[in-house]
Amino acid sequence: MGVRRLLERVRARQAEGIVAVPVRSEEPIGDATAFVPGEVYLEVRLRQMWLTNERELWREYQPFGAVVTEFLRDGRRVSIPSVLGANELSRRLQVTAADDAIEVGNIRVAGPVPYEGDDVSVLLALFRTRTADWMARSLTVVEDVASAVGFTGLVATTAIADALVRGVESLLDMNDVELRVGAYCAWSSPTGPDGTPASSTELRPTHYAIMRRPRVGTSASDLDALRVKDGRLHRLDNGVLVPYSEHDFMLISVEARKNRDDVRGLPWYQLWTQTLRLLFDGDLTGARQRWLQTAGAIFTDDLTRGHRQRLYEECELEFAAQLQRFAAAGMAFRGDDTPTTAPATADDVVRRVFG
Repeated sequence: MGVRRLLERVRARQAEGIVAVPVRSEEPIGDATAFVPGEVYLEVRLRQMWLTNERELWREYQPFGAVVTEFLRDGRRVSIPSVLGANELSRRLQVTAADDAIEVGNIRVAGPVPYEGDDVSVLLALFRTRTADWMARSLTVVEDVASAVGFTGLVATTAIADALVRGVESLLDMNDVELRVGAYCAWSSPTGPDGTPASSTELRPTHYAIMRRPRVGTSASDLDALRVKDGRLHRLDNGVLVPYSEHDFMLISVEARKNRDDVRGLPWYQLWTQTLRLLFDGDLTGARQRWLQTAGAIFTDDLTRGHRQRLYEECELEFAAQLQRFAAAGMAFRGDDTPTTAPATADDVVRRVFG
């Protein structure tokens, strides 16, 4: 897999001044307490990226980040990249008052995807290179392809995902590409009772910080003082939480989620909306045909087993009720006897199933 070669290159460039450590959180991580196969979604977010020298970075360098998440999908391991080029980072950045620093936060880089079990790993890296037109164009192409296909599309089309990983690899061949922060984080599948991790190396909802900080002089107590609050990295100073700003860092969250908030982007939603519209227009035959397509789209690997079943049941009940309503009104064709109230919307089912 391309991610293996990418990992080797990141490790080869990893300086002694990079520290990677799990961080305790002052708040829940996601909406589930454990990774239970088949029942929760895996999601990885870049919670915060802090860069201490905004002027130097954006005027003299071209920054780009790469996050590669590896997990089990349909019984096989897949590696899905997320590419954060200058365009994406520029849209997200906030200039702070602290020493000309910039902050980027809360970017979903993987998921949500049903957790099927087995190990999960994340390769996280931020690079920079001297600004050059050809490099900027290359980065833009890789970033645009990743954005256009999207996470769900990359999962379904692993050939494109592998090509994007190779694209990032090719950029690392350049001598003037510098690794700023980077680490490879891996967690084994939960083996404790009810999915509760039995050790710190096992998969659980967690925050993980990767920072460009000298290892010499960084004590265990320094790292133990790190905390996450409101999605941002802090340090505990005499019992008070202070925002961390001393070094460049990236903070990610690996989350277990009972629900997913992007279901309106899945194919079933558009088909279900069209089904209801055909009913409202009086095309009962067309509505029945579209409902069959909707039912097929509901049984997707993008949803957990429980969500697939409940969504199908809710849509089936709603369709039967609306079909009876319009058939009773004699709506074989739309005419003056159109009901004065519209049928249920697709969002009604979304709220009932996903909250």
